[in-house]
Amino acid sequence: MGLLATALAYGPPVLRDKYSGSSIVAEAKIAIEDQRDIITVVPGEGNVLGVWGYSGNIYAFRNKTGGASAAMYKSTSAGWSEVDLGTVLNFDSTTASGEMVVGAVLTGAGGATGTIAGVSYYGNWDVGAEGTVVLTDITGAFVDDENLSSPTLSFDGGSVEILEGDTITGATSGETAIVKKIQIASGAWSTDNAAGVLSVTSNTGTWTDGEEIHVMGADRADVNGSGQPSSKTIAKANGTQYAQTLQAGGSYDFVNFNFKGTEGVEKMYSANTVDNAFEYDGTTFIKIRTGMDVDTPKYVEVYNNHLFLTFPKGSIQNSSIQLPTIFSTTSGAAEIVVGDEITGLSVESKDALAVFGRNNIYILYGTSSDDWNLTTFYSGSGAVDKTVQKIHNTIFLDDRGITSIKSSLNFGDFKQSVVSIKVDPLVQKYKDKIITSLRVRDKNQYRLYFNDKTGIAMTFINGKNEGILPFTLSDQIVCSCSAEDSNGDEVLYGGFDDGYVRKIDSGTSFDGATVASFVRLAYSHYGTPQLKKRFREILLELSADTSTTLNIYPDFNYGDGTVPVSTVYSIDVTNDEWNVDDVSNDTLGIAIMDKARTRIAGQGENMGILIKNSSIYDKPVTLQGAVVQYSDRGLKR
Repeated sequence: MGLLATALAYGPPVLRDKYSGSSIVAEAKIAIEDQRDIITVVPGEGNVLGVWGYSGNIYAFRNKTGGASAAMYKSTSAGWSEVDLGTVLNFDSTTASGEMVVGAVLTGAGGATGTIAGVSYYGNWDVGAEGTVVLTDITGAFVDDENLSSPTLSFDGGSVEILEGDTITGATSGETAIVKKIQIASGAWSTDNAAGVLSVTSNTGTWTDGEEIHVMGADRADVNGSGQPSSKTIAKANGTQYAQTLQAGGSYDFVNFNFKGTEGVEKMYSANTVDNAFEYDGTTFIKIRTGMDVDTPKYVEVYNNHLFLTFPKGSIQNSSIQLPTIFSTTSGAAEIVVGDEITGLSVESKDALAVFGRNNIYILYGTSSDDWNLTTFYSGSGAVDKTVQKIHNTIFLDDRGITSIKSSLNFGDFKQSVVSIKVDPLVQKYKDKIITSLRVRDKNQYRLYFNDKTGIAMTFINGKNEGILPFTLSDQIVCSCSAEDSNGDEVLYGGFDDGYVRKIDSGTSFDGATVASFVRLAYSHYGTPQLKKRFREILLELSADTSTTLNIYPDFNYGDGTVPVSTVYSIDVTNDEWNVDDVSNDTLGIAIMDKARTRIAGQGENMGILIKNSSIYDKPVTLQGAVVQYSDRGLKR
């Protein structure tokens, strides 16, 4: 497991040249330690609050020193760099004279100006909404309760609907602009008398009163008034401008999504239980205002082009359609309430959103607030907080054990629905100690991490659970994520209580510390349970691209003490790594499967084998099989 704080998360792997490997191994070890020396902790104090991958970069959240607020950091080649959250202005008392649109200039009555970079509001704009606007290139200072204006173009005689994103052209003046918002004050397109205002950007000059407004050469409406676009009051300042900050603490949940399709970019969305949700596009950070009295959502998800946020007492708020920062009922925002505290969300298909309560599961169907339909999927089966993950289907921890949407549908709340039934005592023991969960797509794994530096990993093959393996970490993980790097490959990261972000399943050590591992093979009587045997040799068939030593511990008669404990034996693994150079060789040049053997001495009716390894730089070794040589000694009497 490597530490992450720079673009190079961990040093190069251990290499072994098949002809002169020792010097290359030594150089590789030096390179690893050199890289470790430049790794830095996320600035601040306390736990890492959240970690996430966006646009090929890794971001982390941690309380600042002193604990008054938190900060957002980006991993760079020079270490962790704090992200500037920008300057914002709150507003209220919106009007029907136009809206705030990204790219337009906002002007205060006192003369301050700023370019709009992001907007979030709740309520209906034309009757008085309230929200926040992100501003760049600010001149002057905005004053509390002053009128805020922005250029809009008035029109009348509207006969064909003008759409957001249209480029409009003046038939006489030749001026152009891009339409961002349309507000109808009177009339309608269908009756050829629509009148209102267009909130525009990229305007080239002054339009002529009465000239036709064309879209792709076709007449759509007429300019209404001289001096258009003209500056109109669209809202009032609610306080003065201020630098955005994050509230301290919290537990972060994330999702990435592109609400605009081919015309837009994927953006990051997050909720953290202590602050407003937010949107971030790599440049602009905007807190999302929903209008809730306590506007601190816990979970975030995207379903059918709506942003969904969860709140206490079973409340789910969805944004306006394709407008994740806008919560206006006129454009599709709504509230849905379930009868349970919400512990997770998961999109099951384009027409189904699973809503997990602690004791119930609900399914939301529909495409918008016009046809939302919430149904109870199953009563009595719910999810433990922070355990919902989408693998082949949605996996979660219930009171009965690890289960899935599919198995709950087939078996309800009976034991048959549990996919972890063979290790149920272990799962039940740690059920109240869960701190985070993780999906590992490359390995088809579901992992649960506990608050005592331990965890379990469940592997699925063809949708079937093929085993659960407990593991122990040397550091306490508190949050995790499965992300994609700039090449689209899966990468796993964990945030830890010591302030580091570590790359999971990376490297060969615990941040430079030894990794101890073992595998215990089942006791076998080799087909003759009552026959005494003298065990002579163990041959291990291995796949490896490393050199290491394995310690072998044979154990006899189920370890009941009737046979003295035998000596510990060592097997040296010396297999070479197969690489692209071997492709051009007439022969492979290396063994595809290595065979390592050791002579042993022991007697018993059966034998089990414990294999241990402890290393810092050695790569993993895969055990393919074990061949045991023995001779019969007669029946046990």
